[in-house]
Amino acid sequence: MFVFEKANHNFKKPILTLGFIFLTMLTLFFDQPESYAFTPKKAFGFSIVGSIFFNTSFVEWLTNAIYLYMFADNIEDVVGHFYFFLLFLFFGILANLTYFLFHVNSIIPVIGTSGVISGILGMYFVFFPNVKSTMVFEKATFRDIPIFISLSVWILIQSYFYIVELHNQVRSVYGGQVISFLAGIILAQIFIRYKFLDRLEHNIRLSTFINKTVLCPSCSKPIPTEKYGRLHCSACNTNFFFDRHGKKFL
Repeated sequence: MFVFEKANHNFKKPILTLGFIFLTMLTLFFDQPESYAFTPKKAFGFSIVGSIFFNTSFVEWLTNAIYLYMFADNIEDVVGHFYFFLLFLFFGILANLTYFLFHVNSIIPVIGTSGVISGILGMYFVFFPNVKSTMVFEKATFRDIPIFISLSVWILIQSYFYIVELHNQVRSVYGGQVISFLAGIILAQIFIRYKFLDRLEHNIRLSTFINKTVLCPSCSKPIPTEKYGRLHCSACNTNFFFDRHGKKFL
């Protein structure tokens, strides 16, 4: 299953997001990338961090790069470059530690950015629940689905895969993805409590240099308007109502 974001506007340039995508691309040219993998039964070292920048194949890198490009830029926009850097490392290390705790005697190495992406998706789930998305399955596609629905389906599928593989005694990273996603949800709530999301919305509105501007509650696009009432966003095709008290209703 793939989840594609339809539209979500940024205030700041996603410097670190693009940098991480480029860095993980460079690691494709390293010799013996498995030597950088994290293995629970081995002594802890650089691999617990370094493994998150490697991928097993070009297809895996491309998939992770697409998810980073679609979702991580908006998380970086909300929390800022510094916190985004820490979160990127935190989610990767958390996924590896989860794999270690669940499979402490495993000699199967793991590499990849999937744990990081899961944490980012968890934060996106909280920050932008109404952004329109497209869910793509092997034989079906669903469009204009609120992201909180599509990501709920996504994490349920990851959980199902983990339970099945655990039952079959297969070592997998799905447990780390689930834990990272849940951690992302919790951390996003903390950032909301400290008004990071409110500051982003305020900055986007000020950057338009228009007093009578409202932001689309789905994709944050500034929409000039002369009066309150029912509005339409051409970017994400969302209809919403904005009243004089600043309340937005989808």
